[in-house]
Order: sequence, then C-alpha cells, then structure tokens
Amino acid sequence: MEPTAEWLKIWESKREFTLAPNDLDMYFTSKEINDIKVDQIDLGEVTLPTGKIIVNDPLGQYLALDNSPYFVETPKGNFPIKASIISYEDDGDAENLIACVKITFKDEKPTRYEEALKGIESIEDLNEGEFFGFASESGLATIVDFGAKEAFTNFIDEVEAKDENLYDDYFAPLFIENVKNNPAYQSEDGDWINWNIPNTEYKAPIFQAGFGEGVYPSYFGYNENGDVVAFYIQFIDAELDDEMEGDDEWV
Repeated sequence: MEPTAEWLKIWESKREFTLAPNDLDMYFTSKEINDIKVDQIDLGEVTLPTGKIIVNDPLGQYLALDNSPYFVETPKGNFPIKASIISYEDDGDAENLIACVKITFKDEKPTRYEEALKGIESIEDLNEGEFFGFASESGLATIVDFGAKEAFTNFIDEVEAKDENLYDDYFAPLFIENVKNNPAYQSEDGDWINWNIPNTEYKAPIFQAGFGEGVYPSYFGYNENGDVVAFYIQFIDAELDDEMEGDDEWV
C-alpha cells in the first residue's frame, strides 16, 4: 500500500526525527566503539527481487500478517549482508551479540540514515528520540523481499500443518549445522543462518536480534545524491555507556 499524500506531507515535516542516533557504518568499519570490542562477519547474500523489504520476526504470526513492506524501495537483486558483533559481559559471562546488520547496495559510506517506514505509521505522533521499529517476540529477525514472502509463509504453513514445531523441528538443526560451518562468534545453538527458502532461489537470512525479544528500528542509508546505498537494522547502540541500553522509545 502506497503512503497517502497527507502521510507523506507529515513525514516530510517530521523527517529529521527519523534520523539514526549515530553513524551506523561505524559498526562495519571499527574494531572498537566506546571501549567495546566490535567485529564483523559475513552472512552471505539476501535476495531482493522487487526491492520491497520486509523485516520481521520469522516465527509466530507477525510475518504472516505483515503485508506492508517499507515504502522506500531498494535496488533489485542479490546483495551482501553482514553482521556487526559486539563482545558484551554480563555478570562476568562474555557474550557475542549481533548489534547491527547491514545490506550493502553500493560501496559508498552513507551521509544520512533515516528510519525505514511503511507509510502507515502514526507519523504525527513521532517525537525526537522515538522510533517505530518492528517487534521480535522470538528473539529472531529476518529480512525478506515482499516478492518472496508468500513462499516463506507458505513453507511455514506446510511445516505447521504437519503438527511440527517450526523452530525446534526445522530451524534449530539448521542453526546448529551452521555453527559447525561458521563457528566464529556463535553460541552452541547458533545465532544466524542464511536460509534458502525451499523450492525457490530466494535467500532470507535469519539471525538473533541483539539482546533478544524487543522492538528494533531499521534504517536506509543514503548518499549525498539521495540514493539508497545501504540498509541497516540496529539492535544495540554500542555508543551508550549504561549497559548499551538507551533512552530511545518506540512509538
């Protein structure tokens, strides 16, 4: 669904409020942020045949009910996707967490990062320091093209029609197998997979969402000409001191 002219007019007036709180590319160019160790790993590629992106929880009903991709479209094709990993200590236990995920469309550093929106949000309610984001109930997130979503959800329906548990019976073994092939920074149960939707050519990576369940913002990265050159999901603000958890709120 295309945004209405009225919605776009309000969005233009609120656009400065949709800017990311920091330079998201630092997650992919730095080895340390605010005395926190940072590293990067390749997650393979994501397939975007229409350039209409959906980001959501791959489990439960969220994805099945999500029929509104972000209204800004990206280039079409297969593009590299990376994860930025931070080393986080909690009560003496060290964890490696996915802080940010990036799709690269052009090898350019963005000059501006704006929250990815669907054009249906209550944009008039947006204030500085707030974001809309997407919800993850399972602690997982996926990026899937709108043109590939039907194949994704149809497969989910097929699994559940067999009275199987989608995660325990299907995805969990894939995560564990990926740990064997790509052990760096992964827990024993696995933190990411580059999933090929069965019987298609579509790749829809699935990965752990930062600290787990919550609401997280996505951003488009633009160059000085206004072209979309990258896409990001920010799970953890590594520049914040207080356990990396900020004061930003979702609307």
